[in-house]
Amino acid sequence: MIEFEIEDIKFEEGKNGIKILKLPNLTEEEIKLIDPIVAPTSGLRIQIYDIIEENEKYLLTKRNLYLFLRMFKAISLKFKELKNNQNLKILLFTDNRPSKDILLNYCSQIFAYDGFEIYYQKDNPGESKISSPYGAASVALYEDINLIIVLTASHNDLSWNGIKLYIDYPIPMSGVIFKDISKKALEVKEIHLQTEFTPIGIDAEQKNNDYVVNLLSKVIEIESLKNKNIVIWPYLGKARGIVNLFKQYGANVVLIEEELNPPNPLKNLQESKLQRIMAQADSNLALLLDADRDRIVLYVKQNGEYFTYIPNEIYSAMHNILARNFNKKIINIRTIPSDLRGDETSFINLLSGVGYKHIGILLYFLLGIEVEQSKVDTAILYMEDENKKLIKFNNPAPLRRQIISLMEKQGIEDESFIIVMWEESGGHTLNVLKVSKNSETGEFEFSSDFTIIADKYPVPALVLISELICRGFVISKSIDWSIVGINRTIPATDEEKVRIMKNFENNDDKTISIKDKEYKIKSLSDNNGMIDIYQLKSVDSTLYFRPSGTGPDVRFYIFGKRETYLKEIQTVMKNIEENFK
Repeated sequence: MIEFEIEDIKFEEGKNGIKILKLPNLTEEEIKLIDPIVAPTSGLRIQIYDIIEENEKYLLTKRNLYLFLRMFKAISLKFKELKNNQNLKILLFTDNRPSKDILLNYCSQIFAYDGFEIYYQKDNPGESKISSPYGAASVALYEDINLIIVLTASHNDLSWNGIKLYIDYPIPMSGVIFKDISKKALEVKEIHLQTEFTPIGIDAEQKNNDYVVNLLSKVIEIESLKNKNIVIWPYLGKARGIVNLFKQYGANVVLIEEELNPPNPLKNLQESKLQRIMAQADSNLALLLDADRDRIVLYVKQNGEYFTYIPNEIYSAMHNILARNFNKKIINIRTIPSDLRGDETSFINLLSGVGYKHIGILLYFLLGIEVEQSKVDTAILYMEDENKKLIKFNNPAPLRRQIISLMEKQGIEDESFIIVMWEESGGHTLNVLKVSKNSETGEFEFSSDFTIIADKYPVPALVLISELICRGFVISKSIDWSIVGINRTIPATDEEKVRIMKNFENNDDKTISIKDKEYKIKSLSDNNGMIDIYQLKSVDSTLYFRPSGTGPDVRFYIFGKRETYLKEIQTVMKNIEENFK
């Protein structure tokens, strides 16, 4: 068992329950944590606990805690500035990390001092637990609350925690606003905390579940989950929202409450335990979830054998089944390194940079929702033409024209598209997009009956794939199994990440040879011209690499032949690390 300890913090006492914290000057390393060189893809994550390995102890130091308090104060200042001190309401959520309580308490005290109404998810006293997708969506589901913070570090080790921030829209904060928050955090000298506050309890979890049920009713009927025994292993906490949703659909849920560190099912699969519990529960399906429920793995028993399916495989297979067996027309929005084995069944394929700060913009574009220009400038947005050539764009018009053109060629004047937005690490979002020709004007109109969520929201997909499996569909028969897609990493500091990307730039649009295999190199850049991802394409494989936005490493991806993919990605990684780092 790991011990978690916290350094004592000394406050100055003010009046009426106010405490004052004088902050020390920041070190260069702390400045980089608050204002990183490589912009994060999904909020800010910091290793809040120091790991004392000799006695298996995690120590939360004052200086690490102060970094979070600075960010909380800076968010408050920025929101008040944006809203002219009006409608000061904030919803605060956490996952189940050991640092959740102290961060939630101090965050609440900072915003309470600044005049905010504090809202929590209904929970145990002093707690406000929810999955980060449900937390993000709540900024759209609650019209009168325009600021949400989710305290989570997703799949990272329990020594980490982080801040996911949403203002007005359920899309990760980035661009000019996030940079300004970081700048304000660097300038904070002291913090006032209101120790006496009363949070207002709301049931955002049920509100999200009601939304999911309504949305899925327009996709396919969820009928086969009833009376099925389904194992759910959250890896951290109890996944209350997902468990209650599956029970609402009539499933018999078997919950595994053992917590694992790191809480990441993609890295920590315990097959013998799963097989034993599934056998005892007479279950053929287990859902494995990370700490904030946006990274999923399925463990499935088929014909007496057990199979593990990762997000790339799950989502590609699900999209193919919906298109082939249910005649759904799919607008497929995926991050560039995501699995390409569902592209052929899509109505159109749109490719973006990694993270929903890129992906979500495409949904807003389609629906005519204005997007902050700095978000568009830093987004990586491509679409495929009819010849599979990638076309870069920075406004909605080319995208809408392409969809309308495809509809006209197929004689379609009214269609309800299933629009999917997803990434290989596990995030998935689904909506129903109506495109219809106005009989009077002859113009095509784009709309949706559902609240627009433009961040990770994988629960609808989790329900859908579970339903399809319970109906007898087989994931491995729904995608090309001769191709394998995986990702790996090499360690790299922020400076090394930048150096690798810069040094490799000389290869752009060239053909290079790595261990007797030739690769055509193509860079993919944002709308400011900044290269974010490199593609290496051979006759039988496609690889990508990019700097991680969530950890100290460079990520590599491959979609290659089953017989050679692992050796190939290792060879390319070694070459990049040795020659460009």
